Amino acid sequence: MKPQKPFDKHADHELVILFLKDNQQVWMAHSSFGPFHFILLLAKKGRVRFRVNGNNIDLYPGKLVLVSRGKSWLLENPSLQTHIGALGFTMQYIEHGVGLLPQSFIRLWDHNVQTIDLEQKEVSWLFLLLKLLRTKVNPQTTSLAHGYILRHGLYMLLWELNDLFRKDSKVAPIKHTAGHILVLHFMHLLAAHSKREHQVGFYAKSLNVTPDHLSRTVKTHTGKTVKGHIREILMEEAKALLQDTAPIKEISQRLGFKTPYGFSRFFKRNASLSPKSYRIKIMTTQ
Repeated sequence: MKPQKPFDKHADHELVILFLKDNQQVWMAHSSFGPFHFILLLAKKGRVRFRVNGNNIDLYPGKLVLVSRGKSWLLENPSLQTHIGALGFTMQYIEHGVGLLPQSFIRLWDHNVQTIDLEQKEVSWLFLLLKLLRTKVNPQTTSLAHGYILRHGLYMLLWELNDLFRKDSKVAPIKHTAGHILVLHFMHLLAAHSKREHQVGFYAKSLNVTPDHLSRTVKTHTGKTVKGHIREILMEEAKALLQDTAPIKEISQRLGFKTPYGFSRFFKRNASLSPKSYRIKIMTTQ
């Protein structure tokens, strides 16, 4: 596994996700986040002392900490083997990147610091989600699908945190863990294959489940069916490409449609305009 890059360049980013696995990463973690970041720290392995506003908190496996923005904090005295997940996001990122959220999601950070102890299955699921999100923060390929996955993934994370902290700090275990993991794997496949694979059957077969089971599970956890997610990603990509001058035939090929006619039918069904009419409308309003 390649070592992570130095952290100091992250501090001004609206969304930062790090995995801290050695002493240097632990000691320097605070420098990766700015004063406007809401912070989440989750320990998977090892022990670390967390200092915030003069108070000490021991981080150990299963310990999750939320830190409000503007707080001075640092991690110190890590054990020999540590694995800490760290996430920071700004309100600007939520407003522009995720969209409207229930106020209770952000109120989780109203207190200076909140902590909760999680079971191993909760830790495993949250780490899996953080890993998926991190691959989309600085993806190796350019695609609007990465932003789509980030929005939905972060929404899922905030939703589960809200559920965990909802009842007087008593842990309400994350429900249907297997379903959550299936959704995460689907989202990962979707980001990689949405331009080539438009059928539910492809994703179901890749995940060794039936199309009906996949669609039900995805809708339960995201509010949209598999077809709905595929359609939304394709429409985002199509609208972005139509703002350029590429021929519609080329756009249809890039998005995995067999013919320009098939692409035009799909687009008009979802936008109430043909691709050509949409392009003209965009050009006249710019």
